[in-house]
Amino acid sequence: MLVHPFYHSFNGGLINFNMVKWTGYSEDWITVLVASYSGVYVTIVSFFTVLFVFRYWTMMSNPLVNFFKGWKLIILISWAVIFGILGGGVVLFFGWIDDYSRDYMREVMLEHYNLDVNHVSGYTVIAYDQQGKMRWQAFGFSFGIIFLMGIQFTIVGICGLQMHFKMNEMLKNVSEAHRRLQKQFFKSLVLQITSPTLTFYIPAVAILTVPFLNLKWSLPTGLIVCSFSIYPPIDSLILMLIVSDYRKAIRGYLTLFVRMSAMF
Repeated sequence: MLVHPFYHSFNGGLINFNMVKWTGYSEDWITVLVASYSGVYVTIVSFFTVLFVFRYWTMMSNPLVNFFKGWKLIILISWAVIFGILGGGVVLFFGWIDDYSRDYMREVMLEHYNLDVNHVSGYTVIAYDQQGKMRWQAFGFSFGIIFLMGIQFTIVGICGLQMHFKMNEMLKNVSEAHRRLQKQFFKSLVLQITSPTLTFYIPAVAILTVPFLNLKWSLPTGLIVCSFSIYPPIDSLILMLIVSDYRKAIRGYLTLFVRMSAMF
């Protein structure tokens, strides 16, 4: 493994550094790779927006859903990729480790990880300078990433509200079975908004804003980032548990598996 980013918060500072020992590569190149992880994170959040819009247009029978067919799909995929590139650019521009940041994190990096900060690749958010004034680099970093993610969740929130107000009107002239199924899909979409908010957005906002509180602590906040990996299975489980047709199908497969296992 070439890159293994890890977060550590210390008082008014945050550092994301590479845990892997490497030889033969420049520190600047490894820093770019570490920053690319943040770009991938923003890409995933943006792709979640595209996925939700697809579900929203499908449920609302919106003709714009045709954008998800053929070559037009490239436009929607580009949305996520462009925001990912912007996120990586914000990290590299505002988070590059300068001399003040190295001095600020020097002791904690040596104490916790036995690493010389002069030879650490990654990026930092150091909220205040020696006079206690806010550093514009730190503000630009946190504001930039939160703003990019905020755009995604604003779009999701608007679509969710429109779906809520239009749902009852759309279901007036359909059968009871179809009405029940559509309501189940709506409930699953609401939960699918909540799950990435809890596993992606809130942890990221917490990590990026904590340095400005200037708490007297030293904590490996990389543990919080582990919540990012929880989202994919949760997203699938929500749909399988909320929609009755999926539950019946899963129950059928489980029953068949138990019966076949009992035969051996």
